[in-house]
Order: sequence, then structure tokens, then C-alpha cells
Amino acid sequence: MERQYRLEGGGSLTVRADSLRAAVEAEHPADGRGLYKAYLRGPAGRALLGTLAPEGGRLRIRRTLTLDALERQGAWPPAGGEVELAFSFGGEGAPAGWRRVDPGRLSFGEEALRAMAVRAGSALCREEGEGFTLAWPFSCARPFPLPALFCLARAAELEGERHVLFRFGRDGWPGPPEGTGVC
Repeated sequence: MERQYRLEGGGSLTVRADSLRAAVEAEHPADGRGLYKAYLRGPAGRALLGTLAPEGGRLRIRRTLTLDALERQGAWPPAGGEVELAFSFGGEGAPAGWRRVDPGRLSFGEEALRAMAVRAGSALCREEGEGFTLAWPFSCARPFPLPALFCLARAAELEGERHVLFRFGRDGWPGPPEGTGVC
């Protein structure tokens, strides 16, 4: 079997599989913005392929993985792939007190929340007491990051850029915005 997919975030993904293994190749334009990580996405999760490296004027990664390992991660059979900026070379670092995170690696109260956060892309995270706050850049020209949690969002400016913030308890369930006096 051989299938090709467009990578969410730009580029292409090729998957060649036999009865035991899958050879996966991801390719992304070399835009000079930073380091990118690629993922194979399946019906119930995704598998990290790794960091793309420069090759022939593009960024690429090739991996051979067992189908069993991909199934355990929910990434087999493949449904597509994703690429995300994991580290920026210029000015897109995290503001003081925040760190960049892949929302797919965080614990949420239910799978639907995790899936929604993964679709929103890389986020800023700040640990707070028993929980954490996630922040995504906000623009009226882009889709809202977590539409189902719109009423729980708080607008904030981080280093001169507009963001929307969402609070989560240690159990991964969303809570009311900070300073609302609710609960």
C-alpha cells in the first residue's frame, strides 16, 4: 500500500506499508522560520515522526515504524499528518513565565478536548497551582482556537500580541476565566 497526504501546516506525507511496517516520509518547505516536528495522524491519535532536517532545499524526515506501535498510538490506519513549528529561530519564543507546548501531550478531561486543542496547534502554557493555562494567538481573520470553550476564554495581550487564554484544572477539565469570581 502507498498513500500520499497533504500535511496540515504545509507539505506532504507519503506512507508505504507492508503487513508489519510502515515507511513514512514527511516533507515541508524550508522557510527558515525554525525547527518543525512531523506527526502521522490516525483515527484515535497521532505518532511523532520527529524533527524535519534540511535536505535538497526542503525539510524532510523518513521513519520506518511497526504497524503495531502505530496502532498503540492510535495512528494506524493513517488519516493524514501534521507539521508544527516546534522552535522558532526569530522572535517567536515564549513570553516570560510561559513555554511552548504541543497540546497533544497534555492531559485533558476527555478526548474531545484534547482533539480540539491539537487542531488549534502549538500553544503557550503556564502552570498555575493545581492546573494550567493555555494561550493561543487571536485574530478575527483566523478560526477561534477552541470554539466549544468560547464562553470560558479570556482575552489577554502577551508581549504585544493578542491571545485567548483557557484555564484547566489538574484533571484536565476547563474552568472559568481567572478573576471572574465564578466558583
